[in-house]
Amino acid sequence: MTMYSHSFAAIVTGNRYRRQWPVLLADTRRILIAVGELGIGLCGPDGFGAPLLDSHTGIGFNGDAATGRHGTPLQLPPPLGDGLAVPASSGTCRTRSERYDLAVTAVLLRARLLIGDDFAVLSDGRWDVEWNQGPRVGFPGARQLVDDLFGGVPACSPL
Repeated sequence: MTMYSHSFAAIVTGNRYRRQWPVLLADTRRILIAVGELGIGLCGPDGFGAPLLDSHTGIGFNGDAATGRHGTPLQLPPPLGDGLAVPASSGTCRTRSERYDLAVTAVLLRARLLIGDDFAVLSDGRWDVEWNQGPRVGFPGARQLVDDLFGGVPACSPL
């Protein structure tokens, strides 16, 4: 079992994060639908139930725990009020290269492209390998999926 993972840090009190949050929610919904159409099971943060997509509680999903295809969830917080003295929000999602990794990397890439420097991503995956071709044979990489759905994925890594 590999500990393949992705981490993020977000300035959740920033104007860009707040302004792009509704777009990120809608785009995440599109990503999760597209990933589901590929036959990849997605569940709530605990690996059961439906993924969480809520403007007030955030974004949270995992692989399917019933099939053992889960790891740690991706959980992105909603924006917080302007002027609050809070540190950047951060998290790590250990996907173990399970199939739901495609949804995780696509959402992280979309967030980075929408929010810019207020959203940083660190990954065990390489931009020209796992992010391009995916960590699992037979599925697209996040770059291809995000480009197919929204266009505009740069050739050089924005991560």
